[in-house]
Amino acid sequence: MTALCFAIGAAKSKKPRRVKGTGTIRYRSDYTHNHYVAYSPNSKMGTKSNYIGCFPTYKEAQQALDSFNEDRITDLYNCTLSEIYEKWSKEHFTTLTKSGIQGYTTAYKYLSDLYSSKMRLLKTKDYQNCVNQCSEKYSRSQCEKIKQLCSQLCKYAMMNDVINKNYAQFITLPKGKTKEREVFSEKELNLLWQNSADRNIQIILILCYTGFRINELFSIKKENVNLDEGYIIGGNKTQAGKNRFVPISDKIIDFVKYFYNSSTTDYLFNDDSSNFRKRKFYPALSELGIIDQPQKNNATGKLEYKNPRLTPHCTRHTFATLCKNAGVEPEQLQKLIGHSKYETTANIYIHESQETLKAAIRLI
Repeated sequence: MTALCFAIGAAKSKKPRRVKGTGTIRYRSDYTHNHYVAYSPNSKMGTKSNYIGCFPTYKEAQQALDSFNEDRITDLYNCTLSEIYEKWSKEHFTTLTKSGIQGYTTAYKYLSDLYSSKMRLLKTKDYQNCVNQCSEKYSRSQCEKIKQLCSQLCKYAMMNDVINKNYAQFITLPKGKTKEREVFSEKELNLLWQNSADRNIQIILILCYTGFRINELFSIKKENVNLDEGYIIGGNKTQAGKNRFVPISDKIIDFVKYFYNSSTTDYLFNDDSSNFRKRKFYPALSELGIIDQPQKNNATGKLEYKNPRLTPHCTRHTFATLCKNAGVEPEQLQKLIGHSKYETTANIYIHESQETLKAAIRLI
């Protein structure tokens, strides 16, 4: 009798394993009649399975699971990556800006090798190959955008029961390369001063002598500019850089007064940072011969400044260099450009801090 039970048990153990993701069948010897218990596949998040039912034979349990899985298959189950992208973008792009859409459409071009592949068959290595190809020619930031797109597509596929794992989360990115920023040389600064009657040059000089980022400068409200005491409250990118106290150098005070009095809005400048960068900053420097002339884009027919040597952010580095060369103390410089985190007590003595920073600016 014992030998017979062992043989039956051995026969049960030889039941073929079900394909991963199609559910589980367990034999329960303690059940009176229906010994075969069927459980659904894990949820799309891979967290748990659900009880389907008990059946007298393995074959019946198997049929129940097969029927369940057929009902689970969605219309997107056999979609290719390009089809998933089309459906995802149609929904997602309605919430994005024009530049946000452009970022994804550019990243999508790097997935061209996967366009015709079924989404459910793609794994991390497939996405990784696309990122690796991009990294050979382009920056880490572009690779990050590709990973972000792949992750969005995987999440969309998971929501529609096409896959049960976000394979894009395991993509490894190349190490970022630190780009050395250039600064305006003494000769170039002198050239700017020689042409400072131009309002665009005046704004560039204000950037060079305040250390504000370009978007910070154009976000300054007139209520935060004190012309009598000679300082500006501005900055918004980091916690250390928010609402920082920046004295106005005597060299640029007249420029600041001009823009303050001529502005027709609540802001110090009527311009916006994007418009100034493309239409005024680069053309002004190009006309003075500080950067190269624009080149024609064969695809659009428009003139473009390709990889200019000096960008608006270089004015911030120029400010830091001017301060260092003038002998401004490191802790004062860090406070001016908003890069350091100070102890709470250091920020309490606001009046002393303002006078110290004013003295530092006078050194330039």
